[in-house]
Amino acid sequence: MSRLSDILVIGGGAIGGAIAWSLVKRGLTVTLVEAGRIGRGASWAAAGVLAPDWSGHDPSALTVMAEAGLAAWPDWVAELEDRTGLGLSFRRDGLLNVWVDPDAPHLPHDLATEPLPPAAGQRLSAAEARELEPALTGPILGGALAPADAQVDNPRLAPALIRAAADQGLRVLLDTPVTALLGSGGVCRGVRTASGTEIAAGAVVLAAGAWSGPLAASSGIHLPIEPWRGQMLAFDTPARPFRHIVFCGELVLIPRPHGPLLVGTTLEHVGFDSRVTLAGLHQILARVERIVPGLGDLPLARTWAGLRPGTPDNLPYLGSIPGWDGLYVAAGHGRKGIILAPITGELMARLILDHDLDPMLEPCLPQRVID
Repeated sequence: MSRLSDILVIGGGAIGGAIAWSLVKRGLTVTLVEAGRIGRGASWAAAGVLAPDWSGHDPSALTVMAEAGLAAWPDWVAELEDRTGLGLSFRRDGLLNVWVDPDAPHLPHDLATEPLPPAAGQRLSAAEARELEPALTGPILGGALAPADAQVDNPRLAPALIRAAADQGLRVLLDTPVTALLGSGGVCRGVRTASGTEIAAGAVVLAAGAWSGPLAASSGIHLPIEPWRGQMLAFDTPARPFRHIVFCGELVLIPRPHGPLLVGTTLEHVGFDSRVTLAGLHQILARVERIVPGLGDLPLARTWAGLRPGTPDNLPYLGSIPGWDGLYVAAGHGRKGIILAPITGELMARLILDHDLDPMLEPCLPQRVID
């Protein structure tokens, strides 16, 4: 088993691509192994919203990292577009979070006076929210505007990252499922693929999204990651119906600048079933009709679903695997994979190359679940 690269990255989504790009920019030789095609998992199916904590109940460590991720996005995406020539449509549209349920657990007890979490933005009355978005004709109680929140054309992200990294020497193996991690004496030395091929590397990064847990388990590593199915749909609209991204509970409305209105999403614990269901679409449409009556009468452009990699404490696993020298993980980002891609790539590259453990990584270390 000859060594092909300094680092082998498992997974060709936004996280794997960001890590690979960060590593090749530092002069390392990197091989990326993808079970299927580039960026066809959660990175493709996501909403593309860059908001640190729209829900108000994310773990504080996740919000801190997401804020750092959002701050990194403008320069990061500018460099990515410049290197690849691919437009990713990064836009700071701002995010309007509206409230319809006074008893929702993430809201202040007193909507009129109690302080909002810093990431929530500027408090608005119902009238002020409707002034910003007149289409919100349903019964809303108020809201908050986060003007720095943004969106990106997420299906283009992973392909752009892989192209940028490949231009700097990344080796890419597609349609190559990894079936086992190879190691001896407590050292990870490479991987075995479904064809039986063994690929050696100086270190391995497990960044296969929801599939990272089963792959780790096949080598006796307990890494609880659950796939969360998220269904979405898109409406054809004659004009852009909203100026901002709009959130309401589990509902998100994303007005693409030159395309349809994206609407989502569900959060379903159904294993690795990524099929669209009528029940899921009905759930989304019911939420839409509550705040934008009549929106469901627009022509339906398409529907899709993806599997987000969730963890029990809603924090990703980022760092080295205890008991396995040379094995790292970057998985379990849940709904935050797109916003966290730049900061994950940077911090993981520093950790792998310089053994520099950034304080933001400490709450995310996999040792919290691995004895």
